[in-house]
Amino acid sequence: MQNNNIEELETTAAHKEESYGGFQYKHNYDEYKKELMEKQKRTRGKTVLTVIILIGFVLLLLFFSAFIADTILKTKGSSLSAFLLRKTSTAAVTPNKTELNKQQIDEISSKYTVTVSADGGDGTGVILTADGYIVTSYSLADSTSTVLVKIKDKSYAAALIGTSPENGIAVYKISATGLSSAEIGYSRLLEKGQEVFSKPAEDKDLLELVIYDATDNTIIKTEPKCVNPGAPLINSYGEVVGIVSDENGSVLHMDSLLPVIKKMLKDDSASISVSKSPVFISSLGIYVESVSEKQSEVFKIPVGCFVSSVRSSDQFEKGDIITEINGKAVTDVNTLKDTLVSGCKVKVYRNNGYVEFTLD
Repeated sequence: MQNNNIEELETTAAHKEESYGGFQYKHNYDEYKKELMEKQKRTRGKTVLTVIILIGFVLLLLFFSAFIADTILKTKGSSLSAFLLRKTSTAAVTPNKTELNKQQIDEISSKYTVTVSADGGDGTGVILTADGYIVTSYSLADSTSTVLVKIKDKSYAAALIGTSPENGIAVYKISATGLSSAEIGYSRLLEKGQEVFSKPAEDKDLLELVIYDATDNTIIKTEPKCVNPGAPLINSYGEVVGIVSDENGSVLHMDSLLPVIKKMLKDDSASISVSKSPVFISSLGIYVESVSEKQSEVFKIPVGCFVSSVRSSDQFEKGDIITEINGKAVTDVNTLKDTLVSGCKVKVYRNNGYVEFTLD
């Protein structure tokens, strides 16, 4: 009996000790867990702060680098946004024209770019004909006082021929002959990212620009903006494809201006030099030019229809030469039109090889 009581007391004591020891262990673990979580929070906070500081430093470094790059590009007449916008691929070369480098374009544009001085301020003009017709911005139009046109070191009194406020241009005439006139190009062929140029004045450096948007029928947007009223927008062939309307950088489509200018010049409009126009094939959504046998021999390309611009087609690429439709040879634009039918098979010369596909 006594032995049983002793065993019961020992068991109870052991149970109490175990419970006490267990309580103490549990209490210590909770404290440890709480301290560990607080330590992890502090560590995470430091890590997040470090990451934020590093990201901020990288962004600051990128901003500083972009600022330096933009400053350098601006000294060369361009900008960082224009550089990023510019297409990485080179434009296709039409067999009817030869692309010029910047120096060549500068030399050519210097011959047909003039300075126009009026009471409204100084600006730029473009010689349209060899006998002295000049187009400039409407903002420089002044019929009440003398307007002077400076060509090289000589100034001419200019007579106002006509204005078009809604189109933003004015046309003047000076008494001179044998002038170097501009060739007018087609602004509807301009594409986003295409490199273009502008000549602020005959004695000013040529500016390098990039087309930002040319889809509007009236206004061409460039990056950076042109801010010299009356200055020409020039493509890579040295052709004038637009006229700067005002200091806000609005550039007027030459395609829209040409009919207005011709109406002002009347019989003398035939003297304006206009680039050969590619033909728009609406069913294909492309502009094409004929490649003659002579051009084929010179450029080592097949006879056919050269795709000078793509407007709304997923199948054709700029620079393609359409050589066959349904197995029939395409020799010029007329044969292309005559052989086109829905679902026909097309053979094109592309990247020094031939590709065949069925029209959608």
